[in-house]
Amino acid sequence: MPVYEYRCKSCDAAFEQLVLSPEVERELHCPSCGKPHPVRQLSTFAARSAAPHQPAASGGPSGCGRCGDPSGPCSMN
Repeated sequence: MPVYEYRCKSCDAAFEQLVLSPEVERELHCPSCGKPHPVRQLSTFAARSAAPHQPAASGGPSGCGRCGDPSGPCSMN
């Protein structure tokens, strides 16, 4: 179910809201000041993986993943 983050244009309060339909979003009011039409914020998300975390390999520059050329001409296509 989509939970969105919003910010009130009037009092700058941030809050989250479960939104099941566009009608629900159109009728939203700020829970702090009661003003209508808060602005939906862009937010990030977290994902879980069953695989253990692997640190990035460090070392010298790596070649192109396709042709092996260190300058990587294939990546410029």
